[in-house]
Amino acid sequence: MMRDTNKQTKASDFKTQDIKVLKKLAPYLLKMRARVILATLFLVAAKLANVAVPVALKGIVDTLDEPNVLVVLPLGLLFAYGVLRLSSALFNELRDAVFARVRYHAMHLIALGVFKHLHTLDLSFHLDRRIGGITRDIDRGTQSVSTLLSILF
Repeated sequence: MMRDTNKQTKASDFKTQDIKVLKKLAPYLLKMRARVILATLFLVAAKLANVAVPVALKGIVDTLDEPNVLVVLPLGLLFAYGVLRLSSALFNELRDAVFARVRYHAMHLIALGVFKHLHTLDLSFHLDRRIGGITRDIDRGTQSVSTLLSILF
């Protein structure tokens, strides 16, 4: 019973941490609001096209089963199937292309903020630390922000 309580506490801690991370990323996303909205619309369009693909395939199979159907109807549905598959991939690529600028802009601003913060630190910090390791950590941090934004959108 105690373990279930610990699992619930850990899950709620992760949720609050996720919300904190999203709140910190929000200003970077709001600077390019139009691109974020456009990327979200492309995402919705890609998902709708992806959901419609099996429906079109069902229509093709159902019309081929009927004996008195013209050949034009299954060919039209086959064409619609191909267009839906193509549009699903196209909208996903458009989403990635539109959102890439947002992602790289956020990465740039975060890295710049960390870089400015490093310059405000006192000299003893820089003399006692390995700065090369810090730059590697900054690169990893910006890449993780990029991955997080890609997963989010």
